[in-house]
Amino acid sequence: MSVSEASIEVIAIPLGEIEPNPDQPRKFFDEAKLEELAAQFRSVGQLQPIVVRPAGDRFQIVMGERRWRAMHLVEGATAIEAKVVSSVDDENAFIMGISENVGRADMTLMEEAQAYADLVGFGYQAERIAEMFGKTTDYVKWRMDLLNLTTDIAELVSAGKIKADFAWYLSKLTPANQKVAVTRYMKGDFRTETDASTFAQALRMKENQEGFFSEKELSEKEKEDKAKERKQAKSKVDHVERAGGLLEELAKLTPSELAELFEGEVGKQLDAVERVRKAAAEAVKKLRKAKAMSEAKQLTVRPELEVEPEAEDLTEEGPSEAELADLEAAEPTEVELEEAA
Repeated sequence: MSVSEASIEVIAIPLGEIEPNPDQPRKFFDEAKLEELAAQFRSVGQLQPIVVRPAGDRFQIVMGERRWRAMHLVEGATAIEAKVVSSVDDENAFIMGISENVGRADMTLMEEAQAYADLVGFGYQAERIAEMFGKTTDYVKWRMDLLNLTTDIAELVSAGKIKADFAWYLSKLTPANQKVAVTRYMKGDFRTETDASTFAQALRMKENQEGFFSEKELSEKEKEDKAKERKQAKSKVDHVERAGGLLEELAKLTPSELAELFEGEVGKQLDAVERVRKAAAEAVKKLRKAKAMSEAKQLTVRPELEVEPEAEDLTEEGPSEAELADLEAAEPTEVELEEAA
């Protein structure tokens, strides 16, 4: 049953005769944003009616609880314009409530996750839920994965102190390892969000395969060969550092100076530096994972670790806040889902 299919009547209803839906998927309402909406009501009035359904001698909100709450902040307001929708059962009222809230900036990740899980409780499959709300099936499943977080970590996610992608990687860990990763995160041990997520992935690898580093005893010959490999690898990094210094000197020149120096060969030099850039980016990606694996290997899980109450700011190099909130940018790719599952 959609709103358009139901019997609809728009009337002014006293605020005191309306009650919120206890099954409303959104539980958090930002007080500052409610005041902004109340200010709008004071200035131009209510532009959009809320949607309610009869509930005995009162009315229950189907859509628009935020508007109803904001109207309570308007001095002298006693009623609110509402569409009265008849013949809407609990299931459809819940679905309509989710439809209004999914995608809102102030609906928390955990509220969205629980809303989808509640729909599964009504018998809906993830594929159908995705179709209903214009999401992908992986997106819906990913959100519901967040319900595997421990209660204290879920609260940090709801408060916005843990970002979406890191939260998902945390959800794949045991409770003890969730605490390990979050404790480091809150202490500011990670330079970027990507580093935090990579560390969580390394912990997942450790859970699934304790020996993700070779544990076999090496022969004397193998030890000698390994020592040579390490020496060669370190030598390569030394060369990279020297090359980096040369590139830094090159970067100090102006485009005009570079054009004059490389006259007739600017494109050739650009291609050469571009190849170095791509190789460096790939090396950084793999070294970041190697660092996380090394750190995870050294850890001894201590279940008694406590989560710090306040998050420290992290320097972000990955997706922006807006991109993480976006459907496609927020969710891990299908390949990442398969690898991490």
